[in-house]
Amino acid sequence: MNAIEAIGLKKRFNLEAGFFARFGKFVYAVNDVSFAIARGETYGLVGESGCGKTTTARLLVRMYEADSGRILFDGGKTDARALDRSGLRAYREKVKYVFQDPSRSLNPRMSVYEILTAAMRWSPSWPGKRAARERAAAIMEEVGLSAGDLDRRPADFSGGQRQRISIARGLIMNPEVLVCDEVVSALDVSIQGQILNLLLDVRERRGLSLLFIAHDLKVSGWFCDRIGVMYRGEMMEEAPARDLYREARHPYTKLLYASVAADGSSIQGEVARADSELSGCAFAGRCPLAEGRCRAERPEYREVSPGHRVRCHFA
Repeated sequence: MNAIEAIGLKKRFNLEAGFFARFGKFVYAVNDVSFAIARGETYGLVGESGCGKTTTARLLVRMYEADSGRILFDGGKTDARALDRSGLRAYREKVKYVFQDPSRSLNPRMSVYEILTAAMRWSPSWPGKRAARERAAAIMEEVGLSAGDLDRRPADFSGGQRQRISIARGLIMNPEVLVCDEVVSALDVSIQGQILNLLLDVRERRGLSLLFIAHDLKVSGWFCDRIGVMYRGEMMEEAPARDLYREARHPYTKLLYASVAADGSSIQGEVARADSELSGCAFAGRCPLAEGRCRAERPEYREVSPGHRVRCHFA
C-alpha cells in the first residue's frame, strides 16, 4: 500500500514578480510529475539543481499549490489537494518537511523546546505542557541529543546538531511521511553519514516513509529503495536503486552516473529554457542520441520492465 502518491502534478510560476508585474510569462517548474512512495519505503528524487525536485516536494505538503494533478494519501482514500482547512491541518501532521539549511529554518530567538512544540501547541492533539515537555525530551534523545538541551537556542549547536533538531521537529507529531529536502548537502562528509544512519534508524523504528531529495547519486543509491530522476521539471526515469546504476535506460541517467564515476564524461549543452512549455523531449538539446522525433514529439513515460519506467523514445 502506498503512503503517498503524486499523479500528474504541474506547477508554473509567474516569471515577473511585484505588484505591477505583467501576468502571462511563466516558469514551468513541474510538468506532469507522477510517483508513489510505499509504506516504510525511502524514495529518492534526484537531478541537477533547478530540475524541480524541491518544488515537487513542496507541492506534496501544499507549501505551494499545484496547478493540476492529485496528491493521494491514506492508501489513496484522500486527495490532499481537496482538503479543507481542518483537513489540511491534520494532513500536515502526517506529512512533515525537513529543510535543507537548519540555520535558516530554526528560529534563533526560540528555545529548542519552543521550536519542537510550536506546531503541536496549536494542534487538537496538544497534550498539555508537562506531557509536551516529556515528549520533546524523548524525541531529543531519539535523535542523539540530550533532554537538557531543550532550553538552549539553535546558535549553541553545530550544523549537524541543528539538523538533528530539525528532524526532531518533524518527528514530534508522529508523522507517516517525512520529506527530507537535501538534508545532508550542507554538512561535512563525516556528519552526513551520521544523519543518514539516524534517518535509517528512525525509519526502521517508526515504519516511516521517506522522500529523500538529493543531487548526489552515490548517497541516493546507498540510502534509497527506489530512485526517480528528474530533468527540467519532468520525470525521466524511475527504478529500484540497486538496479538503476547497472540498468539505466535514459541517456540523461547514464550521463549522470558517468559524471559521478569521473571517467571524463560530462553533459554537454545548456538546460532548455523553462519559460515555455515543451513540445518534445526536455533533454533533446543535450542528448547525444537525439533525432528529429525527439524535438517534435514528447516521449511517453512508460514501463520497460517491472518497476522500471523511462521517458525516452529509444529506451
